[in-house]
Amino acid sequence: MSRTLRFSYEIRLTFSAPVTRHIFVLRCMPPSLPGQQIVSATLTLDPPVPYTVQQDSFGNLLQAGRIDGPHDHFCYGVCGTARMDLSGRQLTRRSPLFCLPSAFTRPSPEMLDWLAALPLPETPRQRAWALARAVHSRLTYAPGATGVATTAAQAFHNGRGVCQDFAHVYLALARQAGLAARYVNGLPQGEGVSHAWCEVWLDGLWTGIDPTRLQWTDESYLRFGAGRDFGDCPIERGVFLGSARQEQQVFMRVSQQSF
Repeated sequence: MSRTLRFSYEIRLTFSAPVTRHIFVLRCMPPSLPGQQIVSATLTLDPPVPYTVQQDSFGNLLQAGRIDGPHDHFCYGVCGTARMDLSGRQLTRRSPLFCLPSAFTRPSPEMLDWLAALPLPETPRQRAWALARAVHSRLTYAPGATGVATTAAQAFHNGRGVCQDFAHVYLALARQAGLAARYVNGLPQGEGVSHAWCEVWLDGLWTGIDPTRLQWTDESYLRFGAGRDFGDCPIERGVFLGSARQEQQVFMRVSQQSF
């Protein structure tokens, strides 16, 4: 179903002491894609510094910059409008890159044994959904139980995690089950924080599936980046000079625009 989304996304990083020579790379601007047309998007930085816009090998938009002077915070926010319509997408080729294990999605023997015991359907679409149901049942959503460096094998063994972990476990198992699958992050309709889900190549199309919420994705999901796993498309990554602790606050809002 076609819809127009208004979106805003804000992150505030606070440092316990001033830092300098802060180099950052963001992936916080949603790109125009088949099914996702960005009508407008504005990026705001605080401190306000110049940045360059680039594109990585996965087609994600990068915003790179540097803050040389001392600062105790870094805030970035994006707001805009997107038209979403998945009905007119054209067929694409399957990439072998998304059929292989990656740094965060390398399956453990425990995962392979569990997968072998699952009664998976023959058709790819049914198999994709059966795996989502199995992962959703296996993991418990538990904020704080894992970190950005947690692998699929670790999350699977502990049985707990957040959306990033649900996605990594799903990708590890889906690829072993003969499906091409990739990691996606962005914003779903509503309020809260950013989200991660997966896309599976089915019938010539990349089709979104959300193992955390156990649903196929639709026009209410706004995509920021995609890759083999989280490591290919973090929304923010940076390094700085200084001895300081970092705290992060995130807020996002996506709503459907009415006419």
